[in-house]
Amino acid sequence: MKRLFSTFFLLVVLLTKLSAQYFIIDTLRLSKAYHELLQNPQSDKKQKEFFNAFPNNWEEYYDTYKFCSKKGYDLSMYNMAHKHVEALEICSAINDTVFCNRLIALSVGASLDADAPNYLKGLLCSTMKNRSDVFMHCLSKIEKGHQMQFWQFYWSSIMDNDEKKKEFKILYRKYKRKFPQMTKRMGVAYKNFSDGVLFISTFYDKMKGKQ
Repeated sequence: MKRLFSTFFLLVVLLTKLSAQYFIIDTLRLSKAYHELLQNPQSDKKQKEFFNAFPNNWEEYYDTYKFCSKKGYDLSMYNMAHKHVEALEICSAINDTVFCNRLIALSVGASLDADAPNYLKGLLCSTMKNRSDVFMHCLSKIEKGHQMQFWQFYWSSIMDNDEKKKEFKILYRKYKRKFPQMTKRMGVAYKNFSDGVLFISTFYDKMKGKQ
């Protein structure tokens, strides 16, 4: 019985480790792909290698580029976040639909914050501006709840501004007939998140003070 318990315990530990490893980005592969892309930025092959090494969703993205103040924490990936996002933007060899779907996956579940989340938000806005037809088509294919999650992150800001108001009006007018339900959800998200959303780290600190 004792031996059976020990075997079961080891199996649980092994499965836990394998599960954790499954979600960890290979940062060595990512760093290597980035440096090789810098050496030959016009190479379709190098662009695809970097794109494939880049995080696939918000959890992977945040875990890769997050800031941690704990002593001894390696901030090398945190410090490379801006450059990696800039490199992702130049990957013109990636099919537009594939590229937009990756950005959607990176955004669903995301929270507004400084540094890496803010860099991602900048890439979203520039991509929406340059490839709005493809982006909106891709968004229309996902579940309505995930559409709301995407627009929540997309419009989240500490305060609204004229540039964002203009962008919202352009998108709404352009796509309200083709995607009536989705633009309605976009409007709800804009109304509720474009003014008064704190950086999530600031919000957490604020809530600690209320305890």
